[in-house]
Amino acid sequence: MSPDERKQLWQQRIESYQSSGESSVKAWCKQNQVGHQSMYKWMKRLELETTETSRTSPQWLTVEVSHPLDEKNSPLIVNIGEFSIEVKEGFNPLLFNEVVQVLKTYVK
Repeated sequence: MSPDERKQLWQQRIESYQSSGESSVKAWCKQNQVGHQSMYKWMKRLELETTETSRTSPQWLTVEVSHPLDEKNSPLIVNIGEFSIEVKEGFNPLLFNEVVQVLKTYVK
């Protein structure tokens, strides 16, 4: 079995476990005759790959201006999916970055 085929097999097993509704990895592995230590190893490995890929692959968001800003101190409204963030002058850029990262993780 090639490395790509092995990776795909484990991705399918992990997806099967996650969609099964079973709360225990060990119980699912026992029912499906899969080694639970290997399952944990592959879950961690694939999660790390996903995290590294999302860090190295920038994703661009569309910015739309719904109406021109007339006032100098008007807030900036950032829409991400169904969420809106109102950014006012003097905002905390670190907090803003954290909020955007969390929303990018959950909004597709």
